[in-house]
Amino acid sequence: MAPEATTNGHDVTLEKGQTNGAGKKGGIRTLQNATKKDQRSVALSLIEEKLPKMAPLKAVLSLDIGLDDGPIYIDARNEPTIVREIDCEPNCSLKVKPEYIQLFAEGKLEPRYGLFKDGFFDHTTLPKGEIKVAVKFADYLCPNVPVHPQIPTGRKLPSPTEDLDQVMADIHEFGYGLVKNAMDSEQIKTLRSAVEQQGRGEAEAGVAKKDGGPHAPNQRIWTLINKGQEFHDLLEHPLIDEVVPELLGEHALLHSYSANIARPGNVPMMLHTDQVAIQPPLRSIFYGLNIMWFLTDITRENGGTRIFPGSHVGHVAPDDPFNIDGTLAAEGPAGTALVFESRLWHATGPNEMTSGERPVILMFFMRSFIRQQENNFLSIKPEVEATMSDKVRKLLGYCTTGALGGVEGEVREGIFVERLKNPVGPFRDTHKHTHYRQGLQAS
Repeated sequence: MAPEATTNGHDVTLEKGQTNGAGKKGGIRTLQNATKKDQRSVALSLIEEKLPKMAPLKAVLSLDIGLDDGPIYIDARNEPTIVREIDCEPNCSLKVKPEYIQLFAEGKLEPRYGLFKDGFFDHTTLPKGEIKVAVKFADYLCPNVPVHPQIPTGRKLPSPTEDLDQVMADIHEFGYGLVKNAMDSEQIKTLRSAVEQQGRGEAEAGVAKKDGGPHAPNQRIWTLINKGQEFHDLLEHPLIDEVVPELLGEHALLHSYSANIARPGNVPMMLHTDQVAIQPPLRSIFYGLNIMWFLTDITRENGGTRIFPGSHVGHVAPDDPFNIDGTLAAEGPAGTALVFESRLWHATGPNEMTSGERPVILMFFMRSFIRQQENNFLSIKPEVEATMSDKVRKLLGYCTTGALGGVEGEVREGIFVERLKNPVGPFRDTHKHTHYRQGLQAS
């Protein structure tokens, strides 16, 4: 490798055969900022700065931010201090990337998201012990410390109603509303049968998606658009037209479309909002809306979705996202539609029954400029795509809106797009040009 050169405060490493300036040859140039601080030292300085705020922890946290000499301890049993050794077992152990510490401090990462998102790929990053200690430690790093949500008192909480004006009022006031008799008995029967059959089929084929604790009794059925005409028909339901455009705008997209079967023996899902894709976690506007269709009577006992009513507004977040104490179950008879917005703190509830299951269908809509959870262009079968109505195509992102969603630069409003058979490539010589022309004629 050639010697290093320094330019304008940056270390420039030149690969073999590469020269500086106009005469440089092929190769990769890597730049390193010579003045950039070690993220670990930045994280440690931020923790020291925020220590006085951590007095309410009243606990000991073992913290690994990748320092060469191992973890440090935040001892907040009395006046919070940072120590290298401790005379007791820590209440909680946490391994976290030092850059996350800085993002917490800058208000650019929600702690309940940041502390657990890496656990899907690296289980060693998951907090061990008293989860609340890790969560509140991260909260105290933030510019504004959220408060634990409380159920509103002195106000009538939402209940199933056929009055859509009341439902919309409930969504604005409490973050959710319940539409009674959104489906008739025949629709319920048809959709429940479809979900149950699909669930059994995916399990027998060995492709079932399971969750709900160590034994994974719950089952998720993803990409319902591929799995039957019944699910296409539900996307034509008039309730969607009544609530989605008013709350999310005319060009909202279907973010994901799935079923969730909660079975006995599951554990509650982690309390969360559906606004995690928006970082920093804005609370002043919501970006998404769920419609959950009840395919059976939903109760607290059989796993009704747990909710903190009113937690969609204000700077609130649960102290321990794995503790559902203080939440309410969203209950209603079969045929009810639970409509809730993306800032609301909620979770799949525990199914405490000894038999039976709680099937629901979930449609999650997002504003038109948010990338969809489901990459429909890659996941939808071509034969299914060919049967979709224009309304469904728009919901799934097959129509341009504003300056978004175009193909090869075409972004005029309202154009339906599809995968190109012959995208324009470089015309480097006559042979390739002729080959492209022949391909167009053949298609």
